[in-house]
Amino acid sequence: MTVVPLMEGFPPRSSWAVLARSVAHPDVVTSVRPLKPPLRWIDELGQAIDRMARRTDFGGGPGPGRVGALAVAGAVEQHLGSVRMAADVIIDEGDGCPAAWRKNFVLITRLHIALLAMTVDD
Repeated sequence: MTVVPLMEGFPPRSSWAVLARSVAHPDVVTSVRPLKPPLRWIDELGQAIDRMARRTDFGGGPGPGRVGALAVAGAVEQHLGSVRMAADVIIDEGDGCPAAWRKNFVLITRLHIALLAMTVDD
């Protein structure tokens, strides 16, 4: 996770694209989709984890997505505070960073902007 201070105060006045580029290399951010309500990122992460678990034959029962997403959210909030704004971000890693699965979020608290990049390698 990459974290930088929120320099302009909360709420930020910059566009989502500018905020995403402040925590990711500017030329790799290809798409930013704001999430409302802000805690929706937890549900989206959980669903993405469950989809990946089904592809890897997790065993048929309920997937680990919700539990895993809540654990990640708890760790983020413990270190940075409550997430007040969130966006799903598409990052073009090019051919240099292949992954079986990837999910990225920009998370904004009162004091920080964070890029949460979750990947599963092949």
